[in-house]
Amino acid sequence: MSVGRAAVVALALLAPVVGAGAEGNFSQHPGFAAYFRAHPPTGQAASPAERRLLAQHRPRFYLAEGEAGPIDFYRDYVGSADLVDGAGRPVEPVDREALVRLGRDPGAVLTHRPRPPRHPPVAYASIEHATVPMPYPDGTVTESLRFLTYHLAFAHSGLPAGLGGVAEALISLVGDPGDWHQLDHYTAATVVIDADARPIALVLQQHNYQRTYLVGETVAMPDDGRLRVDVARRSNELYPHRSTPTRRRAVRFTDPAGWRYLLGGGSAPLASADDLTHGQREVGYGLEFLADTDPFYLFHGYLGGRRALPGRDGPPGAAYNTWPAHKPWAVALFLGYWRDDHAGDLERLERTVGAGGDYLGFARAQAPVLAANLRCLRNAGEGCRLR
Repeated sequence: MSVGRAAVVALALLAPVVGAGAEGNFSQHPGFAAYFRAHPPTGQAASPAERRLLAQHRPRFYLAEGEAGPIDFYRDYVGSADLVDGAGRPVEPVDREALVRLGRDPGAVLTHRPRPPRHPPVAYASIEHATVPMPYPDGTVTESLRFLTYHLAFAHSGLPAGLGGVAEALISLVGDPGDWHQLDHYTAATVVIDADARPIALVLQQHNYQRTYLVGETVAMPDDGRLRVDVARRSNELYPHRSTPTRRRAVRFTDPAGWRYLLGGGSAPLASADDLTHGQREVGYGLEFLADTDPFYLFHGYLGGRRALPGRDGPPGAAYNTWPAHKPWAVALFLGYWRDDHAGDLERLERTVGAGGDYLGFARAQAPVLAANLRCLRNAGEGCRLR
């Protein structure tokens, strides 16, 4: 990469992130109020039966050697933090109850004081039930699906490790690329199971978008029944497991140019850097089950310190992970479904997103493709082939 282009990449990566500004972080996007009216939280954690399912289907996560692993959010992160409300007044003690009290204060800031973790890592596990219309070739069938989501929490997040030497050196003059912002809890893996409790898909959060992988097509089902997921170096983004070093296309946001690059139909946007994974070391972790109204999910303020440069503030709750219109599972499952270098997926992308930013149109275009492929996989390829 030339010095000139590296400088442009560095400046682009320093540009403000969507949803951030003087009025607050992404939790204040007006679409979330409508989304949560239509999909109100239950206020409940997973039931005993749901906890058994979550334990049965919990993924296996892998890190590259030398990478910092996930932590216990409440014991090791909140347990070593300072908290102020929107008026800048300190709040003590700093614990879950304090976060509950300030949960709807968009100016509240929790600033972590780094220290070595003292407790085993935790994944925060939850289940959502959704009916999803599947447009099969012979007619639409509404399926009752369960979405088993596992959030890891990392004390900090860095920029993608594939950034490149010159751009990284330029960015290092103003901030640490390995510790770009405090707290990363958008690292979510969702195992989708059907009415027979069979895993049919894996949905992974990657930067500010989600991606869907069908079991048997782009992710394999291991003998132990636990899907395997790699954590990217530095950025903590999630990808299907590979035991060898792998470069993964990545962008900050799926605008038309970025999405075209992800599918293999264009060059990398300036504001992008690829993720690098190497699934060398499995992470042992426990499960915890929080109510869906817990501050971990719904905190309006900043769950990490505020830093001077754009894009370096800590995030709000984990529920504010993508655009509100993209959050319903009946949308997200299809919107995130694409294959690397797949001509049909790229054609449908150009016809919708590329032709005018019609993201929901892309979801509608991908829905019959996913449904047909799902049925083919359920039939073990008998009398059909993947589209």
